[in-house]
Amino acid sequence: MGNLTNLWHMVLTQRAWSWTVIGIGYLLVFLLVRSFFLHALIKRARSLNSKWYHEIKKVYMKKCIGGWIVFLVSFLILILFWQTANLKQASLYEVGMVFLIILTVLFAIISHLIAFGASIIYVLKQLENNQMTL
Repeated sequence: MGNLTNLWHMVLTQRAWSWTVIGIGYLLVFLLVRSFFLHALIKRARSLNSKWYHEIKKVYMKKCIGGWIVFLVSFLILILFWQTANLKQASLYEVGMVFLIILTVLFAIISHLIAFGASIIYVLKQLENNQMTL
């Protein structure tokens, strides 16, 4: 337990390299929250015909780039915040940056959900137009 306390103290005091630890944690939390929201949709899409599911995944991979760009922007804002913020005394700058980071993460998750929904609609439209066989 003492080693973890020492590591946490080093992360808080040595910000020149510790942004990588914060970034890895941020990525893991984002992937966890993203999978929480997408899991039910993916589970139901997977229960469909496997050919449809693979087509949905293929279209989703093309459409989800916007969500990853917004995530990258939020990640860069987090790194800027980590390098410049005074964590011992909260000011309007720190509160605004935390709000901005949370807002961009929510936009990233919403854009992933929109991309998945749009890919499902795209595949259904292909089925409707008989461009894809059962």
